[in-house]
Amino acid sequence: MKVTQRDIAQRIGVSTSLVSRVLSGQAHKIGVHPKKIEEIIKVAKEMNYVPSPAALILKGKKSRTVGIVAYDFNDPYFSFLISELQELSHTHNYSLLLVGFQNRKPHESDLLPLYKHSVDGIIVLGSFGDLSWTEAFKDIPIARIGHGSHPNLTLSISVDENDAMRKIFTHLSKDLGLKKIAFATREVPAHHLRCASAEEVAKDFNCNFYSLAPTSGINDFKVGQEIGRDLVKKGKENLPDAIICASDTIAMGLIKKFYESDIRVPEDVAITGFDDIPSAENYIPSVTSFRQPVKHFAKMCFSAVIENAEPKVIHSEGELIIRKSTMKI
Repeated sequence: MKVTQRDIAQRIGVSTSLVSRVLSGQAHKIGVHPKKIEEIIKVAKEMNYVPSPAALILKGKKSRTVGIVAYDFNDPYFSFLISELQELSHTHNYSLLLVGFQNRKPHESDLLPLYKHSVDGIIVLGSFGDLSWTEAFKDIPIARIGHGSHPNLTLSISVDENDAMRKIFTHLSKDLGLKKIAFATREVPAHHLRCASAEEVAKDFNCNFYSLAPTSGINDFKVGQEIGRDLVKKGKENLPDAIICASDTIAMGLIKKFYESDIRVPEDVAITGFDDIPSAENYIPSVTSFRQPVKHFAKMCFSAVIENAEPKVIHSEGELIIRKSTMKI
């Protein structure tokens, strides 16, 4: 439970306003005895009191610290984003405070560092999920890189999923002539949204589109391997022409399982990923992937939280990076 100035006042037996004046450095103006000031500061430290972000803002004080809340530390895409945000923080002489949630659900202990360090703003990395915890920070700017709006968000910025899928289908169906196209996904809301966009766009290309049943895998690479294993069991003759993966890591898991089963990529099946994480280019074969505008996302969110911009929702376009996993042989 967060300690308040009222808690300190009750412990000592003084008024809350007196505690407030002491902790704000204004006690000398009303002639508070030095011993009483010392006592209040001592008790505040013993109770681990930290000022609220809202109180600091009202006093015009800045900690020059931005909190980064990552929904999933196992996702390499988030590492990519954090790297960009760290570079921006150095440029603007800010510090980053990194916290994360287990299974995308916040606990009080996860939020304590944000209270303790009185961050000037918060950037959330990840789509959807419970944002009720932001009520405690609604007096400071909060931005999100990911899907899902919320009244407490200054900015919500994400990739335009329909644009992404249109570019992928143009490459697979129009350029390569592939018509039997599957979608490999994991059971997370952002992947469901991506799959729904793919299903809608597929209609414009007259494709035989279907979704590969999501598994219970806890990480994308294992999900890719499991989906690959199920496809191998059905026989090479029943493979789709191409598989669009909801992430690069799912694509990598698929490619590994296919390699172990003598199924060639792209000769037997073309595979695309999503996010264009650094390892996608270095995989064998290198993975065709949709590159999200990470630098743009990071720059927009960082500016939103340090400048307290007007609230807005932005969907940005990205770029399809074509590599060997879909190239004609």
